[in-house]
Amino acid sequence: MRFRPALVVVGVPLVAASVVFLVSAEPISEVRDPTPIVFVCRNGVAMSVWSAAYFNRLASARGVRERAIARASVPGFRAVPYNMALALAVDGFRLDGYHPRVISADDVRSAELVVAIDTELPPEARLRDSATEVWQGFPPMRERYFASRTALKARAEALVERLAEADGVRPPAQ
Repeated sequence: MRFRPALVVVGVPLVAASVVFLVSAEPISEVRDPTPIVFVCRNGVAMSVWSAAYFNRLASARGVRERAIARASVPGFRAVPYNMALALAVDGFRLDGYHPRVISADDVRSAELVVAIDTELPPEARLRDSATEVWQGFPPMRERYFASRTALKARAEALVERLAEADGVRPPAQ
C-alpha cells in the first residue's frame, strides 16, 4: 500500500492545478460580432480551432475589432479529439461546447475574411465576392502540434498586425 501516499502527494496537486487551469483558460466559443474572420481546416478540430483561438487572444490584446471562428471543409468529426483538446489546454484554451461545423455559404457571406489552412473550401462555400486567403504548407497539427503551432503563430500574428494597421490601431507602447 505504498502507492496510496504517492497518489495523494502527486494526484491532489495535479487535480487542483487542473481545476485552476481550466477555470482561467480562455474559452473557445462561437463569435459572431462584428465581422468574423473564418479559419477553415480540413476537419475543423486542429489548425482552424487553434488559429481562431490565438487570433482572438491577439486581436483582443491589440485592440483589433475583428474576431474569429473555426470551421471544417469536410464533415468528419463531431468533437475535438482528446489529444487536441489537451494540447489546446496547454496553450490556455478550453473548448466551451465547441463542435466542428462545416463552413457554409452564410459563414462566408458574413465573414470579412476566410482563411483556408491547407484545405480547399467546399463548392457551396466558394463565393465569388468573398475575401479568401489560402495558407499552405503546415505540418499536420494533430500529429506535430508544436511545429504546426509555431508556423501558424507567425501567420496569425501577421494577420492581426495587418488588420490593426487597416483599422488605424496604434502599435502597443514598448
